[in-house]
Amino acid sequence: MLRVFVVFVLLTSVAGICFADDSMKIPRPVDAVRYERQYPVFLSKQISRVQGDALLTALDSGSVLVPVRPPPGALCALYLPPAVSLVVERTNGKKYVIGLSANGDFLRLPGGNYVVKEAARPQIAKVMAQIAEDFKQEILRAPRPFTYTISTLDDGGTLYGIARLFYGNARKWKQIYAANTANIKNPDVIFRGMELTIPKVN
Repeated sequence: MLRVFVVFVLLTSVAGICFADDSMKIPRPVDAVRYERQYPVFLSKQISRVQGDALLTALDSGSVLVPVRPPPGALCALYLPPAVSLVVERTNGKKYVIGLSANGDFLRLPGGNYVVKEAARPQIAKVMAQIAEDFKQEILRAPRPFTYTISTLDDGGTLYGIARLFYGNARKWKQIYAANTANIKNPDVIFRGMELTIPKVN
């Protein structure tokens, strides 16, 4: 499948960055219809209008961003995948994806990778914390049984920690183990990315 990429020029200045192609520009809140989570997703993709608008307001159409360029001689630079990918559905029907690091100081946009200027970081970090908390509560409040992927939340990477997270009682790790004996051979050996059934317990 042939994909045509629009070439655009990024100009660094005191004011921030300039997008030569306006369709690549970070949308403003007035240009957004709704916001969704592209990654990670549990039950719902929805991100509140308040949080989405707050993030776009803090990004100020890209004026608070500085392009990250590879070191001299390198063809590209490798970066960790974003903690959250936010999809902005625009009024023109097109979608714009913003990948954010956990603390919101690093962004992956359609035009490349960017660092957020110091002054804008606290507000973006605040929105990121709210989005993360909403996601956590969605998982913790989900009707049980349900499937949970280890390390999606801060679970310690152990059955002990997962039981404490979901039941408030680490001693209930045995119930989780009993519900997952088909996948877990040794309760002391579980790993990031493993899917577990979180059972309903008394």
